[in-house]
Amino acid sequence: MSDIAESTGLSKGSLYWYFESKNDLINNHLARVFEPEIEDLRGMLTHPRPVTERLMVYAERAGEDMTKMLKWTPLIYDFIALAFRQEFIKKSIRMYYQQNMEILEELIKQGQESGDLQVPNSRDAAIAIGSILEGTIVLWIYEPEGIDIKKHIISNMELILSGLATTK
Repeated sequence: MSDIAESTGLSKGSLYWYFESKNDLINNHLARVFEPEIEDLRGMLTHPRPVTERLMVYAERAGEDMTKMLKWTPLIYDFIALAFRQEFIKKSIRMYYQQNMEILEELIKQGQESGDLQVPNSRDAAIAIGSILEGTIVLWIYEPEGIDIKKHIISNMELILSGLATTK
């Protein structure tokens, strides 16, 4: 907390007024970042559009959100690197990852039930979709001039959905 207080210009007492511990501060920050996205995705479970359209909206929004957060990418990856060394951070990130995967998996199951998607394993399809998002960011880090995050997330989602689509 001393480092955080020093870098923000606040006193440690001020930080402890709002946060009981560094872990509480981390959890609060993660909640501010991830919970709106999780709630947005959860709202797609009850939307009347076909699942393929909902997944495309998800890809578009994710591409927009990730593009807005590009300036924070180095900090985000430093934080992710800490998850390899600090179990608390790993558990916190894993909780949001699991929620995201569960909702994506449920969306895919809805697509199976409606006959829009032909998916042998909904969990594998959810992981593939998550990989599009995470992988596009990593590729952008390697070649920012050649990767248009929003465009490539959307085009990759179209590719996956075309492979999973049933022919009616």
